[in-house]
Amino acid sequence: RRHQGAVQIRDIANKYDIPQHYLEQILVTLKKVGLVESYRGAQGGYALAREPERVTVLEVLEHLEGRLQVINESRCGEALSFFWNSLSECIESQLTMSLDDLLRDKQQHEQAFTYVI
Repeated sequence: RRHQGAVQIRDIANKYDIPQHYLEQILVTLKKVGLVESYRGAQGGYALAREPERVTVLEVLEHLEGRLQVINESRCGEALSFFWNSLSECIESQLTMSLDDLLRDKQQHEQAFTYVI
């Protein structure tokens, strides 16, 4: 059951040094769109409503910030359009990764910088 994986707001806020009131606003928004579920009681808290491999970073960001896009404000016209198109593709590639992929990449990155003396 997902309820067993529920985490309390104060624990998240303390671990990541996020103001609890701000975090509450984020979680309420994500709950309204069905990305997280909340559970009451002593063992309550918040948990993902779907498996992390089925939630993308883009989905979370767009629910919190609105539609994301790269705006070409180049005064060079078409001369640099290839650059803006390439940048958009790179950003989209990164943002369409799942939360599961993001966590896996984070763990690999942390392991790469672990030194034993």
